[in-house]
Amino acid sequence: MKLAESGTRGVFWRRNLRGTQEQRLRSGGRERGDWWVRWACPHGHLHRALVGPKSLASEESDRRRVERPCPLRKPKPASYLLADVIREYLDEAKSYKRSYRDDARYGRVWAERFAGRTLDEITPGEVEKIRAERLATVKASTVNREVGFLRHVFNVAVRDGKTDRNPVSKLKMLREPSGRVRYLTDEEETRLMAALPSNADRPRVLVLLQTGLRKSEFLGLRWKHVDFKAGVLTIPRSKNGETRHVPMTSAVRAVLSRLPRSLDASALVFPNSAGGHDLRWAEKTFPGAVSAAQIEDFRLHDTRHTFASRLAMAGVDLLTIKDLGGWKSLAMVARYSHLSPGHRHSAIERLVTRRTGQETAQAVGTE
Repeated sequence: MKLAESGTRGVFWRRNLRGTQEQRLRSGGRERGDWWVRWACPHGHLHRALVGPKSLASEESDRRRVERPCPLRKPKPASYLLADVIREYLDEAKSYKRSYRDDARYGRVWAERFAGRTLDEITPGEVEKIRAERLATVKASTVNREVGFLRHVFNVAVRDGKTDRNPVSKLKMLREPSGRVRYLTDEEETRLMAALPSNADRPRVLVLLQTGLRKSEFLGLRWKHVDFKAGVLTIPRSKNGETRHVPMTSAVRAVLSRLPRSLDASALVFPNSAGGHDLRWAEKTFPGAVSAAQIEDFRLHDTRHTFASRLAMAGVDLLTIKDLGGWKSLAMVARYSHLSPGHRHSAIERLVTRRTGQETAQAVGTE
């Protein structure tokens, strides 16, 4: 390093063949380099920084001698409470996320467990401990959704500069059991229909069993979504965010054609007495009928499993089942493949036909 007669305190010249500046030497020659500034911070550290032109270096030197910044000890960013960050995230997500209710539930779990704790105080070990405690009361899939929500909240906080680390990023998701398949047998369906409190309830169950609609899709079905001419029900926005068209069976068409239809096309097909979504029927009436019929381990969503299972048992291929039910991938429908009649038997029987074919070929060759 070569110091020059800069005439300004804390400003010096540093030779560099790739420098941005050029200086004339006393010998008459020229050399390339840059102007640097040097200052001492309140902590006793001596700092230096490349500036470039000499005029700018003089200004920077004066400023840094007054401010005396210390790059080694940057001021710590403001600490944010996790509960506040979660609340802000949910306030923004409420307007556009379809999973807002689930996110709100996950947010309450972490806001309560880390009440009064800042983002920087939370460690991976604490999250792991809480995850282990949660496994004693809820399923692994639920814990994974909760941890996934917390990971996303931390990622958003890192993006917004509220913290510089994500303690959840290195935690691996728990292994989840294979998808649950519970379908209604014909005998159970007869008992369920008999246990329903009124004749108005039976058409609802029939529509669920023969369309595979999700709970939200069924409760939100409107008359403008029913096309008797084309014979389809339109789901404007399914769970995967896409529009889905569900063909009506002759039984579903007959049921819907007999229902009282409002002149308002936006009216619900299966409303409650006030014309709104009939959550009471889904959460009280249907489970009550299942209990009265003494059907074990069967929920409203299992009518969707019944829909897919019966198609598989009827020999319908998985790709068609996926399209009819609105599943996003074949992997989500693969759970029903074992129900297909003769599917695995016909596959393994090829070993016999292969052997028979070889023996036939050998017999023909000997002749």
